[in-house]
Amino acid sequence: MESRSDVFFDLAKKVSEGTISRRDAIKRGTAVGLGASSLMALGVMPLVSAQTAGPNPDAKSGGTLKVGLQADPAELDPAKTNLTAAWHVIEHVYNPLVSTNPSLEPIPALAESWEISEDGLVYTFHIRQGVKFHNGRDLISGDVKYTYERIKDPETASPSASDLDGIASLDTPDDATLVITLSSPDSSFLAKIMGSSFAIVPQEVVEAEGDLMNTMVGTGPFKFVEYIPNSMLVVEKNEDYWEEGLPYLDRIEFQIVPDNTARTTALTSGTVDFIEYAPAQDLPIFEADDSVQVIGDQNTNIRFAAINVEREPFTDVRVRQAISMAVDRGPIINAAMFGAAQPTNILFPATFWAGFESPIADPDIEGAKALLAEAGYPDGFKTELHSWSQYAFLSNAAVVLQEQLKQIGVESELRFEENATYLGNYFDHNFDISVTGTSAYVDPNDVIQSNFLTGSGQNATNYSNPQVDELINAGMTETDQAVRADIYREIQEILLVDLPWINLFIASQYEAMKTFVMDYEHFPTGSNVALKWVWLDN
Repeated sequence: MESRSDVFFDLAKKVSEGTISRRDAIKRGTAVGLGASSLMALGVMPLVSAQTAGPNPDAKSGGTLKVGLQADPAELDPAKTNLTAAWHVIEHVYNPLVSTNPSLEPIPALAESWEISEDGLVYTFHIRQGVKFHNGRDLISGDVKYTYERIKDPETASPSASDLDGIASLDTPDDATLVITLSSPDSSFLAKIMGSSFAIVPQEVVEAEGDLMNTMVGTGPFKFVEYIPNSMLVVEKNEDYWEEGLPYLDRIEFQIVPDNTARTTALTSGTVDFIEYAPAQDLPIFEADDSVQVIGDQNTNIRFAAINVEREPFTDVRVRQAISMAVDRGPIINAAMFGAAQPTNILFPATFWAGFESPIADPDIEGAKALLAEAGYPDGFKTELHSWSQYAFLSNAAVVLQEQLKQIGVESELRFEENATYLGNYFDHNFDISVTGTSAYVDPNDVIQSNFLTGSGQNATNYSNPQVDELINAGMTETDQAVRADIYREIQEILLVDLPWINLFIASQYEAMKTFVMDYEHFPTGSNVALKWVWLDN
């Protein structure tokens, strides 16, 4: 008879592949005794949206939430980081102009409303009144203008600068109005400025400090208290926060716990109350613990092997194709995510509007060897596999990929780096093959433009294809979603041939927490912004 953990992982695989319905998953899971937390983790039980419910009259204010983070935030300046661990702290201290809800729809944040001109070029944002920065100063439209101009300034070296390349002008007719004029229509523009990289910052603090790497002054629900690198970061309630009644918590203490086993133990022992990136292999442990609940589902992410196409021998597309032919995603997913992921060779899941069904070929070792021989490497070659030391699901994937490449004569040395060093080397193109990922996209262009447009600051692989550039521009200017979907399908089909990325899997992501942590909601972007309406029932 199958154990409950065996059933869980079998169901997780089948739900992600779409081979069984969610209703059937509930029936089978319930029949073998899977509890509500496991069914929620499978994504088969609906969750009530705390965000759409307004202030909760039953919520209790006060208390400290202890959170176990998977990685050190390292870089606290919204404009200067591309690190997910940093965004998971930044989002609690700062606000963007426009935000999103769990359905990935744009919702007001520091802009309480906006209008878009009929030609799609002019965005008029009405800035929320009465909002204060944590230093006590009122927010004005000029702060948004300054923030965006700082991101665009080459001296800032913001990895997000290219997302604002389409802005022709920024105007502030008064303190409550911001007018952005684009050089051409961009259907993804609102999605771009939702990200934590575009959090609004006060000019006087940046100028006094030089940057915001070691301090944080925003308009968000929590105020920065202290940061001890590789140890902890503390925030406290913003009593002047603009969202009525929020936050409920007095304080959040983020503890950096990179090791998966240590993070699980910290939760089950009560050292922390909440952990992000709850390890998939430990879901049965959480299910057996009556003091723990799990929430999660498939996220908007993609994990891949990026190839530096300007380094020999990877300048030859046949070499990249041979490497792709050697990849077996099943063992990679088992090692990285213990089965809780969907294999993919394209960027988006078929359930996402820009995704489609794309068959994945079985590994072809002999075919890969023949292709390498044709490219001039009959005996293979030596290379390096680059990845993160603090994200086990990526470093584990790299270890398996190393073994798979040996089958075609490619010997690769592993190089794992901590967050800040990794990002510096990745975006400086200092790698051969890098096993990494990206997440939190709302619009498909969030992934495609930054990573594949010629010259983009985040185009780490040095990829350039004029046809793809033209299609990216077409996808931005088109307003019909069905037409845009066709454009992004064409781009993905070209990338399947050119292979600057070898896409591996789309991960499910879980958050685990004590049962007294109330009203938390999982966001498909991986954001933990829902902590602002969490309260403690203990």
